[in-house]
Amino acid sequence: MTFSTSKSSYSHIIRLALPIIIGGVAQNVILATDAFFMARVDEISLAAVGLAGLFYMTVYILGLGFSTGVQILIARRHGERKYHQIGEIFDNSMLLLVSMSLVLWLGMDVLGPPILKFLVKSPAVLEAAVSYLDNRAWGITFALANLGYRAFFIGVSSAKIIIGSTFATAIANVILNYGLIFGHWGLPAWGIEGSAIASSLSEIIGLLCFALYAFFGRFHQTYALFRTWKWQPDLIRNMSKIASPVMFQNFLSHVGWFLFFIIIEQSGERALAISVVIRIIYMFEMVPFWGLSSASNTLVSFTIGENRLQDVIPLLKKITILSLLFASPFILANLLFPEFILGLAIENKNATGLITDCIPTLYMISAALLFFGPAMTWYSGVSGSGNTKTALLIETIAIASYLLVAWYLGIYLKADVFLIWLTEPYYFIALFVFSRMYMQTGKWKNKMV
Repeated sequence: MTFSTSKSSYSHIIRLALPIIIGGVAQNVILATDAFFMARVDEISLAAVGLAGLFYMTVYILGLGFSTGVQILIARRHGERKYHQIGEIFDNSMLLLVSMSLVLWLGMDVLGPPILKFLVKSPAVLEAAVSYLDNRAWGITFALANLGYRAFFIGVSSAKIIIGSTFATAIANVILNYGLIFGHWGLPAWGIEGSAIASSLSEIIGLLCFALYAFFGRFHQTYALFRTWKWQPDLIRNMSKIASPVMFQNFLSHVGWFLFFIIIEQSGERALAISVVIRIIYMFEMVPFWGLSSASNTLVSFTIGENRLQDVIPLLKKITILSLLFASPFILANLLFPEFILGLAIENKNATGLITDCIPTLYMISAALLFFGPAMTWYSGVSGSGNTKTALLIETIAIASYLLVAWYLGIYLKADVFLIWLTEPYYFIALFVFSRMYMQTGKWKNKMV
């Protein structure tokens, strides 16, 4: 798929965003599937997967941030029609991502258990969380390689394969979770450890889908992929200038998310179980907005590459309208049918009292969804323009105030769990205001990448 030099229409935006939206389910499906099956075991396992999964995601997000920066560069070169440079960017980014994954794997093995021990109050939750992380860490290598392919396909506006890879990953994860947790089909019943192993194996399935499509789709010929398997210092420095701030911004965001759950954990196992259930629902409902955010990155960078600076703000306004349309059915479903929505994440036999306790928090994330899309759209406009250092500054201010409010509500006031979740709509309002103010100044127009 390529975009003409005319202003990007709603149909153009949707055609690019839809595969990304579906593909955005990948890691969310893995974590949510693990939590879904652990909810059928007990609340301790559910809480442990929630915390260990967040820890893993906080590490994974370093690779996601770097790949987002790579995606911005590839989209810019695509807009400039410099196709031969795209292969060099892809090859070097894959070398960096795989190298990074080995360091992160070692870091999780060595530092994960003591960090969790320092942060988690419940001994039972701690033991289960460490067990999960021990068996999940090695999958980071395949997960980051997947991110390299994802950045390439989104950057060149050929995102359809993301749908196939996501479905393959999701189906493999469900089947392997069912078999390795409960011991079906002659497989060992490994419980929470089996869930972690299943998730890592499913990453390999997704990677195979990407690699085969890149080869048989002849992308390696069009964009000169797999030809420069050696370090190119000048190119790596240029990638790092754009990608490093995005990497640290994503890491900062998920550290904030992880610390938010640590604050929740201090309120007790019940409050944490409620929040993990809400997170399962929240993660699925936020997927369209991550897809639109990724599309914003690519389309803004592509539009600037075609030297159509006057089209950037109208483009972001269109994506904002689409994000509000995507939010509407989720918000209405949460408000009108809360028991049904929560029942999708909680098995009936474990639901006594838990669904009722979750409803106020479900209403709170519905308020957050209203601001999620607009905030991420304009924030992605800042980073998509190449001004990733400014985006990092905006995120730093927003996340610092977010954690301050969460600490005040959860630790100082010891408020109910649904009130602690008030920090979510607050965060997205702050992110939207700062990002839109910057884009309206026009200072982003002079950035060269």
